[in-house]
Order: sequence, then structure tokens, then C-alpha cells
Amino acid sequence: MNNAKVITKVSDVEQLVQKGVKDLRKAFPHIRRLAESEDWKVREVAATTLVEISKKRRREVVEEMLRWVEDVNQNVRRAAVEGLRDIARKEPDDIVAVLEKSKTDTSLYVKKSVANVLRNAGKRNPDFVLNLCRTWLNLHNPNANWIIRKGLRKLEKTRPSEVKEVLEKLE
Repeated sequence: MNNAKVITKVSDVEQLVQKGVKDLRKAFPHIRRLAESEDWKVREVAATTLVEISKKRRREVVEEMLRWVEDVNQNVRRAAVEGLRDIARKEPDDIVAVLEKSKTDTSLYVKKSVANVLRNAGKRNPDFVLNLCRTWLNLHNPNANWIIRKGLRKLEKTRPSEVKEVLEKLE
């Protein structure tokens, strides 16, 4: 990206959010380029832009993120997950397919995002997060196990016995 001005906040791309709400096919390529950036601030803009668009076009954004989450570029995969954080808080069942595709990702950057999205979902939907983590236990996958540990961190305060039960099965 060779822009004269570095994009560092969603207000800088307000037109892109509006374009995305109006016509996602035209907005997704630009958002994807932001997600691929080497600059973390630009990548955050991509994720935040996806969050904003998903408030109006949830289904379509989730469908596209199902493709992005399989990309070779970890920054794109991370944006696919992080861009769904608002949906995760409100309707986590809508993003299960994306989380399922991300649960064994080898990239620490992506794993951190998946765990963060689980923590966000756990605020309103702790049963969703606990049940998903219980299912992922059966994978015996070190990447999924890492996500489970980090994703349940905040639920340790509100659901300590259930979290302890899950975490004990990891060891």
C-alpha cells in the first residue's frame, strides 16, 4: 500500500464502510488489501471496517469471511476472525463456521484473535463458549488447546468450576 496518508482509524475509511453497506463486492477487495498490510494499524482498520459493515450486512460478511479464513496470509485470516467480533458478542452461533475453520490455525496472530473473539462472545453467551471449547477438547490439537486456554480466561471469574473442568481436560 503506497498511500500518501496512512490509514489508521475507521473514520479514515468511512466511505469504504458506506460502500460496503451498499455493495460488498466493490468494498471487499479494498478491505482485503488493508487486511494484508504490513502496518498493524491499517490491519485494525480492515477489521473494524468489517465490524461496522457486519452491523448491516451480517450474513454476507460472514459468508466472505468463510473464504478469507482459509487464505495463506495470516493477516487476512486474522481479519476474517477479528472482523466478526461484534457478531460474536450478539449472535455467536452465526460465526461458528468461521471459528471452526480457525480452531487449529498454526499462526499465533490468528490464534490470539480467535481467543479474543471467544472472550467477547463469553460476555453475553458463556454457554456458547464453554460448549464450543468442550467440543474442541476432543481434537487433542495443541493450537485448539491454546485457544481454549486463552479464550476461557475471563470466564474463570464468572464460571470458575466449569472453566476448571474444561482446563483440567487439557492437561
